[in-house]
Amino acid sequence: MKKTFTAFAFALVLSVVVAPGSSASVKAGATCKKAGLINITGGLKYTCVKKSGKLTWSKGVAVKPSAKPSVTAKPSAAAIGYTMARVKANAKSSSCWTAINGNVYDLTAWIKAHPGGEGSIISLCGTDGTQDFLAMHRGQSKPESRLASYLLGPLTK
Repeated sequence: MKKTFTAFAFALVLSVVVAPGSSASVKAGATCKKAGLINITGGLKYTCVKKSGKLTWSKGVAVKPSAKPSVTAKPSAAAIGYTMARVKANAKSSSCWTAINGNVYDLTAWIKAHPGGEGSIISLCGTDGTQDFLAMHRGQSKPESRLASYLLGPLTK
């Protein structure tokens, strides 16, 4: 009985950690759900395309980080990359960074333009906003492509 419960618990945890459709499964040639979807993972931009009658992720294209400097960034900070500490240091509406799916975005300019209201974006400032973003926009191409326009670069550890 104890072995059965342990096996069941392990399977349940594994199914949650490696959920289908998670950003970890995005790689060139893998199946996707809707043409036009964009996913930026590990500094590469993948687009869902229809090829030979099947929907698959395109070959990843390197995404250039934005040249916009942070209001709080120090000149030497660029050398250490976009860490969670740097994201947390940009937790105000005047400099709003968030991490989503392993990338860092500067959403400062998007706060006033967001159709869901300013509060939706301000709540992401200085945090890992992956769960909140996916809860509202999973599988939607327009939010994904809009988000891509605010990319700073990959989150480093």
